[in-house]
Amino acid sequence: MSLIKYTLFKLLRYVYLLPSIILLLWVKKQLNFQTKSKKFLIEYNSELNLILNQVEKYYLKNSIEEIGGIISKKRNELLYSSEIHNILSSDLDNKLLKVLKNDEFCNYLSLFFGYKLKFNSYLIRLNFYNSKLKEEEGPKMWHRDNDSFFGQIKLFSVINDLKTETGGLFSFIPQNTIKDYEYVKNTNDDQLVNKNDRGSRILNSEMIKVKGVRESIINFGLNKNQYLAIDTNDTYHKGGYLQKDKNIRILLQVIYEPYFNSLSNYNYLYKKNILIYHLKNFLTGIKNRLRTQIKI
Repeated sequence: MSLIKYTLFKLLRYVYLLPSIILLLWVKKQLNFQTKSKKFLIEYNSELNLILNQVEKYYLKNSIEEIGGIISKKRNELLYSSEIHNILSSDLDNKLLKVLKNDEFCNYLSLFFGYKLKFNSYLIRLNFYNSKLKEEEGPKMWHRDNDSFFGQIKLFSVINDLKTETGGLFSFIPQNTIKDYEYVKNTNDDQLVNKNDRGSRILNSEMIKVKGVRESIINFGLNKNQYLAIDTNDTYHKGGYLQKDKNIRILLQVIYEPYFNSLSNYNYLYKKNILIYHLKNFLTGIKNRLRTQIKI
């Protein structure tokens, strides 16, 4: 039964991504690009670094009072994060978009994943300490995103300086430890965990019971202006918990999707076209059912 589910899972992925795979093969031939070895950290980009340093200055110097007001408001709403790209200057927004949408940069990312990617959108998220909230809840627990059928890639970069003792790091488990067709389930029905989290989020105490996980966890964010690119729909990850007051994390998140066949919450048709809406949710549900549980 597991072999059948595995075969169907991989077949669905391959058929769905095939047009984008073929397009990348054509691009590589036309532009003489070389396939890159699979890795998570993307190479230094001086142009993007320069812009993100300007973004950091804009938020932490020019807009520090507005940032403080956002934190105060969101804390009272029992939140620990807020999207703040809407207060970024139009000049910096245009500079960021120019780099992130650049064909050469999109092709560069595509070479790591084996299919042609295109830019979808970006956001900048502010995380902050909230003493009223627990460390393990929501996206601060181990989880996979469920907002795309297959092939969606997210590029992350921490814009400000972080330290291990203050928290805020982004953690993930490489797919060579937990495969994309496998899943983990909480065995401990912890009453302290929100009911909405029990089905889709995994406690750290449960996750580290999986063979090899403790040693393979990668923490990202100590070096600002580094770039991490992963498929968050098929890779377990968590992040955003700040351990101390007056510490914040400013994170760039960029969404890239397959050039063809975008069944994603970020597709502009997702909320406008009822067929796209139900097709994405239906196929993603099938995909999740085809996964095999890892026994703890």
